[in-house]
Amino acid sequence: MKRVYDVICRLIVMLALFAPLSSLAGTASAQALPGDAPQQTAQEAPSDPRYFAQTGFRVSDDRFWDYFNKRGGLRTFGYPVSRKFTLMGFDVQIFQRRVMQLQPNGSVALLNILDPGLMPYTGMNNATFPGVDAGLVKVVPATGSPTYAADAQKFISDNTPNSWQGMNVNFYRTYMDTVQFSEAYPDGKGDPNWMQGIDFEMWGAPTSAPAVDPQNSNFVYQRFQRGILHYDKTTGLTQGLLLADYFKSIITGANLPGDLDAAAKTSPFYKQYNNAAPNGLNRPDQLPATNMKDAFEADSPNGGGAAPTPAPAPSSPPTATSGLRYGMQAHMFGNDQPRTLDMLTGAGFNWLKQQVRWDTIEKSKGQYDWGSADGLVANAQAKGVSLMFSVVAAPGWATGNNPISGPPNNYDDLASFMGAMAARYAGKVQAYEVWNEENLWYEWGGQGKMNAANYVDMLRRARNAIKAADPNAIVISGALTPTGVNNGVDAIDDVVFLDQMYQAGLKDVCDAVGAHMSGYNNAPEDWVDVNTVNTPGYKGHPSFYFRRIDQLHDVMAKYGDNKQLWLTEYEWGSVDWLPDALKSYDWTTQLSEQQVADFFVRSIQSIKAQRPWVGAVFIWNLNFRIFDDPHKKEQAIFGILNPDWSPRLIYTALKDMPK
Repeated sequence: MKRVYDVICRLIVMLALFAPLSSLAGTASAQALPGDAPQQTAQEAPSDPRYFAQTGFRVSDDRFWDYFNKRGGLRTFGYPVSRKFTLMGFDVQIFQRRVMQLQPNGSVALLNILDPGLMPYTGMNNATFPGVDAGLVKVVPATGSPTYAADAQKFISDNTPNSWQGMNVNFYRTYMDTVQFSEAYPDGKGDPNWMQGIDFEMWGAPTSAPAVDPQNSNFVYQRFQRGILHYDKTTGLTQGLLLADYFKSIITGANLPGDLDAAAKTSPFYKQYNNAAPNGLNRPDQLPATNMKDAFEADSPNGGGAAPTPAPAPSSPPTATSGLRYGMQAHMFGNDQPRTLDMLTGAGFNWLKQQVRWDTIEKSKGQYDWGSADGLVANAQAKGVSLMFSVVAAPGWATGNNPISGPPNNYDDLASFMGAMAARYAGKVQAYEVWNEENLWYEWGGQGKMNAANYVDMLRRARNAIKAADPNAIVISGALTPTGVNNGVDAIDDVVFLDQMYQAGLKDVCDAVGAHMSGYNNAPEDWVDVNTVNTPGYKGHPSFYFRRIDQLHDVMAKYGDNKQLWLTEYEWGSVDWLPDALKSYDWTTQLSEQQVADFFVRSIQSIKAQRPWVGAVFIWNLNFRIFDDPHKKEQAIFGILNPDWSPRLIYTALKDMPK
C-alpha cells in the first residue's frame, strides 16, 4: 500500500489541511492536467456549452471550465451563479455548491466556504448545523510528516461514518464517491488510487461529528471545511447543501433567509454588492483588492460581452434562472391576507401564487377595477413575499359570452390586459403565469377546442405586452395538467401538448415552462412498473406519478430548451371521506395525512438533489379549508391548514423541511 499512499501524499500535502484564511485560498489545489485538448470557446461554438441559461451565467475562464468538467460538473458544483470576479486579490467564480479560486500558479482551488472569515454560521433557512468541534480539529494529523497521507485518510474514514446512531447516513460513501474516475481522467490516463485525494479536494477535513438537527430529528448533518453533508431519514438521501448560493445571498442581499441575514450582519461580505458603485462595492474598505463590478449581472448567452444591466436592489424581482423557489397557492381575495402571508412565511416559503380572474377586473373593455389586486400586492410587499399572478377566464365581452371559461376570441385583448397589469405592478409582482391547464376542455372554452398553436400565439402576444411594461417580470407558460386522457375532446395528454407547443414556437415566448404535478395515490419514487403503496387505481399511466415531470423535461431537452420548469400546482391530498359528487378525487381518501406529508418532503428533496431544472414548486394549497368544506369543494381537499388556522401534519412537515 505504500505506493498508494505516496500518490495520495503528492495530492494532499499541497492541500494544507487548514490553510490561513487571509489568503482565501481554501485548501484544495488541483493543477490542470497536461496533454488535454483545449476547450472550445463560446466564439467557436454557436451553442455555448459553458453558458447555463438556468442561472444566466457562463464559465468563461478555461481553467475554471476544465476543473468544472474534471471534478463532476453540475453534480459537484451546481450551476454558476456569478461571473468571474476578483475577491481579495484572487479571481473567483461562485457556483451553487462551491466557490472556485484561481491560484497564482494557474491552478484552481476551492474556498473553505465555512471558515471563520467566510461563512462560519450554524443556522441557515431554519436548518441548524453542528459548529466546528475544536477538539476534533486539534487532532487533525500534522502536515509534512512521513505518514501524513495515511494518517489523513485514516482521520477522514474514522470521523466520517456511514452508519451513525442506527441510521445509514452514508457520509463516508458519499464523500468518497463525489468525483468519478472517468470525469477526472477522461482519457483514462490516471491512477484510480488518486481519487481519494481528489474527493478530499471537494470536501476537506471533517470539522464536526454528525449531529441531528434539534428542530427535526429526521435530519442529520456533518460539517467539513468546504461543505455540509445532509442525511434525510425520511427519504434515505445523503447530499451536500447548496452553501455557496447562500454566500452569494450574503453578498447581494437577494434571497437571504432571515436567520442568515441576522447572523451575517457583521460580515465584511454582507450586502456589499452595488453595481452602481465603484468596483461594485458598498464598503470597499472592508474588502481590499476586490472588484465585483458586473459580478452578478447575467452574461450574454453568446459570450459576446453585451453590456450588463445595472444590478437590481435586493428587493427587485428575481430572475427566472435562480435556484428553487418555495411557493404555495392561496386564495387571498376576501380573506385575512396578513395572517395567510404569516402562515406562508412561517413555513419558510416566500412565494405566493394567486389565481386572478380577468373577468373580475375588466368587466367592460378598458375599464379596470384593481382594488382587490392592489390590496394583495401591498400586503405581499409589506411581508417581503414574491407574487405570481396566474391569469385565467376571459370576460364575456371578449368571448362572445361563452358560458365555458376560456380564452378571448381576439388574443390582443388579453395582451392589452396583461400589459396594463404589468405596468401597474412593475417591480411588485414578480411573475405572471399566462393561463392555466389549456390542455383541458373546460379551461379552453369547450370540448374539442384545445389547440397548442393557438395557445402559443396568445402567449406570445401576452408576453410581449408584459415585457414592454415590466422587462424584469418572469413570464411562465400556462401550466399543463396531467390527466391520463388524450382523446382531443376532453383533454390532450400534457406531454403530447407540450411537444405541440414547442413545434409552435414555445421556446422563444416565455421565461419558464409551467406544469402541474399530481402524484395521485402514488409515492414519489413509484412508476408504472414500480408501486410501493397499496392503493387501488391510478397506476397504469405515467401522468399519475410525480416522475411525470421528468418526461416533461425530456420534451424541453428534445427542443434544446434549458429553461426551468415551474410546477405551479404541486399536489397530493388526504381527506377522510367524499360524497359521490367528488368521487373523481377518491384517490385522496386512500392516503393518510402523514403519507402526504412524507410524499411532499421526499419529492421536494429529490428535486433539490436530482432535478436542478425545476425552478419553483407551488404547494396546492395553503388556505382553502379556512373558508370551504373539503367534503363539498375539491379545492378544500388539498388545503394544508385546518378551518381554525391550525397546521395539518402536511404544513408542519413542509415547515420543518430544509429549504
